[in-house]
Amino acid sequence: MLPLIISFLHICNDMFSSFLAPLLPSLQGRFGVSYAAVSLVVAIYSFSSSLLQPVAGLIADRYDRRLLAAIGPLLVVLGFGFLGFYPNLIVMAISLSVAGLGSALFHSSGAALAGQYAPAGKKGFWLSFFASSGMFGIAMAPMVAVGMENGVGLKGLALLTPLGAVAAFLLMRQAPPINIDAKPSSFRDLARVFRGEVAKLWAISTLRNVTFMSFSTTIPFWFAQRGISDAQMAITLSIYSFAAVAGTFIGGTLSDRVGRKRVLVMTMVGSLPIYAALMLFRPESWLYIPLLALAGALMNAGIPVAVAMAQEYEPKQIATVSGLLMGFTWGFAGLLYGIIGPLVERFGVVPTLTVLGLLLIPALVITLSLSNPALQTAASDFKTTAEPS
Repeated sequence: MLPLIISFLHICNDMFSSFLAPLLPSLQGRFGVSYAAVSLVVAIYSFSSSLLQPVAGLIADRYDRRLLAAIGPLLVVLGFGFLGFYPNLIVMAISLSVAGLGSALFHSSGAALAGQYAPAGKKGFWLSFFASSGMFGIAMAPMVAVGMENGVGLKGLALLTPLGAVAAFLLMRQAPPINIDAKPSSFRDLARVFRGEVAKLWAISTLRNVTFMSFSTTIPFWFAQRGISDAQMAITLSIYSFAAVAGTFIGGTLSDRVGRKRVLVMTMVGSLPIYAALMLFRPESWLYIPLLALAGALMNAGIPVAVAMAQEYEPKQIATVSGLLMGFTWGFAGLLYGIIGPLVERFGVVPTLTVLGLLLIPALVITLSLSNPALQTAASDFKTTAEPS
C-alpha cells in the first residue's frame, strides 16, 4: 500500500510541476512580459528542484523522510495549482522556487522510501514503479494543463490540488514514523558519498542525460525545420514519452531478476546503435517512430537501476544518493544544454547530435568498470514504530 501512495504522490508532483511549459505562452500574455522573463522562472524552478536534490537528500537522511515526502508534493501542487492567482511574475517566481524545493525534498525522500518499503528482492520493481509514475505524470501534464485552461481557465488548476493533498495525508496516516540511526550532519558527508562507485553512476547518468536531453529537446526544432505538422509532432513526442515510461518500469523490474549491472550494461550497449540509427534515418521514414520509441525506453530503463545500485552501495544515506542520481544529474545536464543550443544553431541539428552521441562510449566504459553492489534485503538505516503496510 505505501509504495502505491508514494508512487501516486510522484504522479501528482511531476504532473503539476510540468504544467509550466505548456502554459508559458498564456502566462507571458497574462503578465505582459517577454518570453525571456517567463523562461527565467523555468530556470529558477529547475535550479531549486533539480540541483538542490543532493542537499535535500542530506536533510532526508537526517530527519523523518516520511514527513518530507508528504510536505514536498504538497508545496508543488499548491505552487502550481494556483498559477492563475499570482498577481505578477515576481510572486510567481518566489512561489515556484519554494515549490521547487518541495519537489527536491520529495524526489530524494520518496525514492528512499520506495526502496525502504519494497519487499526483499523487489527493490528494482518498486523503484521502477516509482520512477515510471513520475514520467507518467509528466506525459499527462500537457493534456491536463491545456484541457483545464481551455475548460475553466487557469484558476481552475486549483481544483486539482486535493489530489496531492489527500495523498500526502494518506502517507502520513499510513506510514509509521521513521527514526534515522545514521545522521549525516555536514556537506563532508555529501563529499564522502560522492566518490567511488556512486561517482561512477553519477558520471554515467550525466553523460547519458546530456546526450538524450539534447536529442529530445531538439526534436521539435528539427521537426519544424523539416515542415512536419504540429499534429504529427505531438503524436511522435507522446509515443516517445510513453515508451520512456515503459522502459523505466521494465528496467528496474528486470534488474531484480538478472542483476543491476547487467541491465545497466544492456541499456548502454543497446543505446549506441539505436542512437546512431536515429541520426541516419529521417523523421519521414516509417522506421523512425519505432526507433524513437526504443530510444525513449532504453534512455530511461537505466534510471531506477542506477538509483537502486546507489542505494545498495550506500545503504546508510539512501536519500542523499537518490538525490544525486535523480534530479541532480538532470539538472547538471540541463546546465550543459546551455552550451549545446548555440552549437545546434552554428553547426546544425544532425552534426551536433551525432558528435554528442559519442558521449555514450565513455558512459559504457564506466558502466563496465562498476562493481556489483551487495543486495540489501532490509533497510539498515531506519527504524519504524510499526511494520509498513
